[in-house]
Amino acid sequence: MEIDLAAGYDPRVVAAHIAAWLALAWASVLAWLAMGAVIQRRRLELEFAARTRPIHRTATSPTILIMRPCAGEDPELFENLRSLITARSSLPLHLVVAVDDPDDRARPTIDSSLVELRAAGIAASFELVENRGPNRKASILAGVLERHPGHAIVINIDSNVDLAGFDFDRLVGPLLSDDRIGTIWVPWSERPVAGANGLGTRASEALLGGSLTAFPLLCGIYPQGLVGKFWAAPRAAIDRIEFAELANYLGEDLEMARRLRAAGLRIEAASLLVRSPGQQPNFAASVERFARWMLVVRGQKLPLLFSYPALFFATPMVLALAGLGALARPGIGLLAAGLAVLGRGIVTLAARHWSGRGLALGPALVDTVLADLVLALAWLRAMTSREVAWRGHRLRVEADGRLRALDGEYHGES
Repeated sequence: MEIDLAAGYDPRVVAAHIAAWLALAWASVLAWLAMGAVIQRRRLELEFAARTRPIHRTATSPTILIMRPCAGEDPELFENLRSLITARSSLPLHLVVAVDDPDDRARPTIDSSLVELRAAGIAASFELVENRGPNRKASILAGVLERHPGHAIVINIDSNVDLAGFDFDRLVGPLLSDDRIGTIWVPWSERPVAGANGLGTRASEALLGGSLTAFPLLCGIYPQGLVGKFWAAPRAAIDRIEFAELANYLGEDLEMARRLRAAGLRIEAASLLVRSPGQQPNFAASVERFARWMLVVRGQKLPLLFSYPALFFATPMVLALAGLGALARPGIGLLAAGLAVLGRGIVTLAARHWSGRGLALGPALVDTVLADLVLALAWLRAMTSREVAWRGHRLRVEADGRLRALDGEYHGES
């Protein structure tokens, strides 16, 4: 359908023409982004493999401090803590498992895991660290770092990470050979919960393993983002950024990355994968969880927040525009819809592949729908409130990105 200006025009027809071309342009960007994400992720894989070098232990080899902050009895905590036994490292490891509450429910499990870790020959200890800020994890890490200044490499690994079979040599090798690196982070995905098929559980799996927000895929196009669940850094780099101040930020990892870059250091991602036990939230809790992550972006990197509707959960909006545009330009509308579906399909399958979830088409289709829905709802939640709830306690992210407890002393989960 063409517009005949001499005979006047119908605004609805003009709107349909505009919608068709806008949908085509938007869909083209999404398809380009999808293909670029795959190319960049594959490039990261090849480049990281090329940098792997054997590490030979000597009497003067640097030592590695592994910090595992805990808060409460998380699912599979014992298995996750003791999984270090099967990990590989040519360099000496010193493990510190820490909490900031003397009555923390994780303590019995920690003690049991330490018995097995020490029996396996690993230098492992427990520490109680005084709380110093609303971000509990960052506070614990800062306390451990203050008490253990003598290690060349420091590594944070959240308590819900499974280290079975992990190769630390591949992770720390680049840090030992390039002093321009401030930190390297390890992507992760959730391991499906056996027998759990609730909507919230499935939505969490979809977003973390079937969308552009899946860290094993996102790390290829945004390695400088730093996801704080598992990172390694030279102690010299950490000493340059006033680490203790990170306890005042909801996203301590984003602030850590910002400070390292300001110090002239690089943030890199490792082409490795660790798994975390899946959770079993209801749908509302799943949305709330990801809204908390979005609120980190709102508080500490606001311009990036607007990329989510434009790029991360844009497919439904592009399809709606393409449908409207097809009323005036059916060929363009169909092309736009095809490109949007193609791009989203590439993202879903690539995310599932690098997250270790396989390429089954049925589950991939469910991933696509659920991930976009949850991400959109989480984005709206983060845009309309600066408050979050962690284990019954309320916190607020202020306009400058700093975190404030709303109900006195903070005892939440970071």
